[in-house]
Order: sequence, then C-alpha cells, then structure tokens
Amino acid sequence: MDDREDVALTAEDYESVLVAMRMLSSRYRSGWTLNEALDQWRLVVEDIEEGVDTQWAWEYHNELFCRDWLYEAWPLLTARVRALRQSLLDGLDERFAAATAPMRKQETALGHRRGKWWHDRYPCLVSGEPGDELPETWSPAPEYVEDD
Repeated sequence: MDDREDVALTAEDYESVLVAMRMLSSRYRSGWTLNEALDQWRLVVEDIEEGVDTQWAWEYHNELFCRDWLYEAWPLLTARVRALRQSLLDGLDERFAAATAPMRKQETALGHRRGKWWHDRYPCLVSGEPGDELPETWSPAPEYVEDD
C-alpha cells in the first residue's frame, strides 16, 4: 500500500480499501484493489505518453475507466490512505494532463461525466496510419509518431 516502511495502516484503513473494492466491483469490469487501479492508471498514462495507436482511438475512453474507479473510490478511503496515495495519483494525473489536450467541443465530448476531467482530454500523440479516422473531438489533430 505504502512505499514508506515506517507507516502502519490500521484495520480501518484496510477495511476502507476493501469497501471501495466491493462497492465498485459491480460497476467496473474488474474487482480492482487500490494498488491495481493505480498501477493500471500508470500503464494507461505511459501508453498515452508514447502515443495511442489510431486503431484503438475509438476505445480510448474505455481505457480511462481505471481513473473513474479511483475517482469513485477516493471518498470511500480513509483520510490516511488518501494522504499516503495522493502524491502518486497527483503525479499520474499531471503526466496525463501533459500528454493530452483539451477537447475542442466539450459539449459533444463526454460532458455527462461531470467531475471526470480526464474524459474531456485526448492524446497529443498517436501512432498508426495517418489516414485513420479519429474522433471529431480530437481537434486539432494529434501529432503522429513512429511505431516502435
């Protein structure tokens, strides 16, 4: 849970993580733990930093569900757990914001996801075929990078 060895979590702290996991498992494809959701968010951010394959552009918002899970789990966690993980989440969010741009047409984007700002952003870098169709809300068009 924590990178610092000197921090002992209480039973209440662990229970809050379990409650979040149980409550959110029915709304999400996975019964993530807090660490798994944070790790998944890290992987998504890394993929976006490297360039999203245009082949998967239409599935892009599905990849953001791990961040949705964290958004919904956060208030269920104890203040202590949130404090221990906040800097990691903030760092990943900052990296995501740096690797994405705001959608031009917010009203047609995913405005129904109020509070979930990450859904109103799109990748700055993409890979794949330059002629592949991209969502209209990804404007101006992202920069293409070479596939590795």
